[in-house]
Amino acid sequence: MKGIIFRLLESFVVEGHDMMVWDNALENCDLASKGIYIGTEKYPDEELFQLISYLSKQLQTSQDDILRQLGQYVFPSLYQTAFDVIKHAKRLREFLLMVDDVIHVEVRKLHPDAHLPKFDYMEHKTKLVMQYRSPRQLCHFSEGLILAAAEHFNEHVEINQPICMHKGGEFCEIHIVFK
Repeated sequence: MKGIIFRLLESFVVEGHDMMVWDNALENCDLASKGIYIGTEKYPDEELFQLISYLSKQLQTSQDDILRQLGQYVFPSLYQTAFDVIKHAKRLREFLLMVDDVIHVEVRKLHPDAHLPKFDYMEHKTKLVMQYRSPRQLCHFSEGLILAAAEHFNEHVEINQPICMHKGGEFCEIHIVFK
């Protein structure tokens, strides 16, 4: 996992709670990095999962909710650094359909070692179904990104996940219903 995600997690915790919560997380998790993250460097995924697990207990919030909130928090930063081609998207659906075939392709050009999720799409008139596949199982983080993208495009959506790897599914199926 790239250090930028850890840096954004730190900002998310500090802004939403306080520096003491973040410092306690770093002290109480056995992190190989010692909590020192450089945005462009790569760190073990396990460090993210340790921090999320610790924060979940300390903040008495489910890990799924923390990941969803983190996704919502990081979207503006990720979008700001996005490729110009996706900034031409006028609607959320158009943007989401670019994730796998445009955004992830461009990210892999810059970071060939990136471990990005794979999305397959099923389009319906009033909804979009995104099948999410990743050994990281960060589907709730993806939900947060989608919710923040909807806000960015000033659209209202409802998200549900009838199939999830956390519940035994081979993949996650994220349904985005456009309101």
